[in-house]
Amino acid sequence: MYLLATLDVHPQFRRDLLAGLDQLVAFSRTEPGTLQYEVLSDLENENRIIVFERYADAQAMQAHLESAPLQALVAKFGTYLSAPPELVRMTRHEGFLREELLQTA
Repeated sequence: MYLLATLDVHPQFRRDLLAGLDQLVAFSRTEPGTLQYEVLSDLENENRIIVFERYADAQAMQAHLESAPLQALVAKFGTYLSAPPELVRMTRHEGFLREELLQTA
């Protein structure tokens, strides 16, 4: 299971949002069903943050979405974001990940 979240942040709150996401990455490392959690900045729009998430199954994704650390950050979205977050839930059709990339994570 995958989740792609697009967050359009007000410029004055970009640093705050990224700090909150850094804390969420640290928390997500402790969740056994969270397999990948990446915070990415759009190269053409620095105020667009993309969060790419990969979970073992739908239950792991739901547990993350209901977690206290995520809910604490979501509570600030009304202030931080210039638009509601866009969430896309996905399943994998096909693809690969090079083994050597796992060594750099």
